[in-house]
Amino acid sequence: MLCYNCYDIIGILEETIMQKALKKLKKILKWIGIVLLGMILILLIIRLIGKMYYNRTPDGGINESMYLDVNGQEQWISIYGENKDNPVMLFLHGGPGDSYSYADFKIWRKLAKDYTVVNWDQRNACKTWLHNSQDSEITPELMRSDLEVLTDQILAYTGKDKLTLLGMSWGTLYADDYALRHPEKAECVIDLSIAFEVGIYTEQMRQDARDYCDDVLSYEDIIAKYSYDFFECPCDELGITAPADIRKMNEGFKLVLLEWTENDPELHALAEQYDPDLQTQVQLDPENSDLINAVMARHLTIFSEIYAKYSDQLHFGVQESIFDTDVGVLSSVWFNPYYTLPELCKVLTYDYDNNCYTDKIELLCNDFAQTLKHNPAYQMPFYVLQGDHDDPCGIIRNYYDSVTAPDKDFRYLENGGHMSTMLRSEELAAFVHEIAAKQKNS
Repeated sequence: MLCYNCYDIIGILEETIMQKALKKLKKILKWIGIVLLGMILILLIIRLIGKMYYNRTPDGGINESMYLDVNGQEQWISIYGENKDNPVMLFLHGGPGDSYSYADFKIWRKLAKDYTVVNWDQRNACKTWLHNSQDSEITPELMRSDLEVLTDQILAYTGKDKLTLLGMSWGTLYADDYALRHPEKAECVIDLSIAFEVGIYTEQMRQDARDYCDDVLSYEDIIAKYSYDFFECPCDELGITAPADIRKMNEGFKLVLLEWTENDPELHALAEQYDPDLQTQVQLDPENSDLINAVMARHLTIFSEIYAKYSDQLHFGVQESIFDTDVGVLSSVWFNPYYTLPELCKVLTYDYDNNCYTDKIELLCNDFAQTLKHNPAYQMPFYVLQGDHDDPCGIIRNYYDSVTAPDKDFRYLENGGHMSTMLRSEELAAFVHEIAAKQKNS
């Protein structure tokens, strides 16, 4: 006969309870696993159905995607239109290198009643990068050649002699440069959110900057005429180059920060820490890494915290997220007919701040902008849709006013930032539809 003391009995009870708990836990985990697996399966089935739906080709239309050999790299395009007889439109994304092809297909399909829309992932962008990444030496000449080669292939494939160019941000410089150099192949140019590099700082603006630095105009005079954007303008564009004058402009910028935060004690104290002298030093010696680090250490928090709350008082490239679009970005990504799941995972985790264009953006934008500034005579219709919060001191409108074209139009998108012209797709589609009607009747 076995005898157990109380400790043995307690141990047996604990072991029994533990076994029952583990058994129950395993059962719970099993059901959680089954539920999760079921949910994943349902999502995958829904994705499959959605992709099948968006892979349909309209009657009499076209729905294709392919890779084209462009100067030694296979580059991706999609082609979608409801009527093959419609004119062809080539969309040129921003960046450089900043494509949204993983999420933007629904936007371009809203234009498909009027145009056969070609979406192109430029050199080393999105689908092109996924398929055929290259460490190409990015130059203005190579980018120009890429567009020339691609355009010729698109025209040959669609049987057209000309196409409409739709540019976004950097893509406006790219599109306009091509149209000015190849008017025989561009029937129309539509610019969305023209890149600020092409903005024109007028002689009056330069004179006002000179007068401000000479105390002829006060801070209040400048704000009344130009709003706060004036103190965001590059000094060299305003003709301000002397150290004392640059410092005066930076003092004006500090006054902006102090005015914004006058009823916000915490941020006002932060604004007081802005150092015009330090900012002036780095502007005079922009290659000095010690100065750059010092400015970043002192001013980064000031800019990030104050701008996060008050930057809506500027008209200087307010940035929206792709999630601000009116087409439902999550469904656009999930049902994207052009991407596999591994491709989506890879492109959504891609470091866009460190790509092959990182140290070339200024070079490319300035090079292409000079073409536009030196030759504002377009031989085809020219149309612009710009966010009203994306035109500091009216410099984009100034560029538009300098342009001559057979027909032209400029629209501000109310409360629009830099991305609004694409993300507010209903307004974009209405604007494009008007243009298409003009083109048909011309």
